[in-house]
Amino acid sequence: VFGVLASIVGRVGLGVFSALWIFLVAILVGLSLHAFVYYPLVAWLVGKKPIRIYVGRGVDAIMTAISCNSSLATVPVTLRCLDRMGVSPQSARLAACVGTNLNNDGVTLYEAMAALFLAQALGYELSMGHQLLIVLASIMAGVGVAGIPEAGLIVLPLVLSAAGLPNQVIAAAIPLIMSVDWILARVRSGVNVMSDMLVAILLHELESKQASDDPAPVPAKSPVL
Repeated sequence: VFGVLASIVGRVGLGVFSALWIFLVAILVGLSLHAFVYYPLVAWLVGKKPIRIYVGRGVDAIMTAISCNSSLATVPVTLRCLDRMGVSPQSARLAACVGTNLNNDGVTLYEAMAALFLAQALGYELSMGHQLLIVLASIMAGVGVAGIPEAGLIVLPLVLSAAGLPNQVIAAAIPLIMSVDWILARVRSGVNVMSDMLVAILLHELESKQASDDPAPVPAKSPVL
């Protein structure tokens, strides 16, 4: 991962960060809080998996997603990590395979944060209706986007249009964001994989509760001859 980032910095230089560092830091902080505060708490309090299991045994999948920039390519590693956590194969396959196409939290959060940040930075006042529309557009973008590299950047213009930004502003903003998106895209992929693992943990816990609540079958008595 360090080598990939170093090669990009070597080609484009560090000057881009002087213009976009606030945007970059804001998105990274938001995604990090969601991934390393909200997810571990839910996995611990609801899924009964402490952080040393959720993050410790899932680190291979997280780092693979960050390095290859694709939650879809990480599915085999995700399934292996979930098996190490003690998650049932049924819950793991459902969450990892289906979630790769439908459960892209990293993309959803990125689209919403980027739209709000750019609108405020450019001086556009967003009403509550516009903000709700951005949330809805971000959710649709996260569900519909494929788990491939840079997919979040492809659908970002649609969310920015929902925010009410003019087309010429969007056309000028996208190339600027593209210069730092190679960092954000990898973080988004890591968050997507952490989201898939969390859903698998919650499904496994629900499956365990249902199994414990079901009464044991009563063996049938043999007829007396």
